[in-house]
Amino acid sequence: MAIDQNSLSSLLAVFAPRSNMTALREQRANLLQKLQQNPGDPDGDRQQASDIKNNFRELAAVDQQISQAMYDEIAGKLEEERLEQEAASARKERIRERALAKHERFLENKSMGKLLSAALKSGYPSGIGSPGVSGSGQGDISYISDAERDLQEAVQYGIAAAEVAARRKNAETKAQTEENAQKRQAAQRKKAKSVNIIV
Repeated sequence: MAIDQNSLSSLLAVFAPRSNMTALREQRANLLQKLQQNPGDPDGDRQQASDIKNNFRELAAVDQQISQAMYDEIAGKLEEERLEQEAASARKERIRERALAKHERFLENKSMGKLLSAALKSGYPSGIGSPGVSGSGQGDISYISDAERDLQEAVQYGIAAAEVAARRKNAETKAQTEENAQKRQAAQRKKAKSVNIIV
């Protein structure tokens, strides 16, 4: 009973996937040894010629399997590296987004604090015994100027917070767009991940 070498190597690959390359290389070495032992006589029978042809076919199939296995191994490593790089860039982006959100909250809180300070200073009753207020009414001017200054600072902090929020939202939109593009590319790569290896 003749044993099909391709079926045997496929079966061995299923049971021992780690040693697939080793088994294929051993099979290739055995086929080369058979071919070297049977150089083929011109006066030889047809059976020997067909055996040599079969050996060459099996050798070509084994070479193709070795090439495919090497390609799959390298492609797997490259895919892992790509995924690690994407994960690292995603981590950096999340850290950056958190920092921007924290900065935005700080600016908003500072702006609200200045608004409250301005509201308190503008509504502060002037009169005798009030700090910074003299009987001539000069204290009202200082409280109003302090309130105006606080309002201006509140506006500046509010503008800065809005700019940071806009940057953060732009970064989120950009990250989402890139993520969608990468998903589409990954789907296209999976579809086009066939290799023609000619021996």
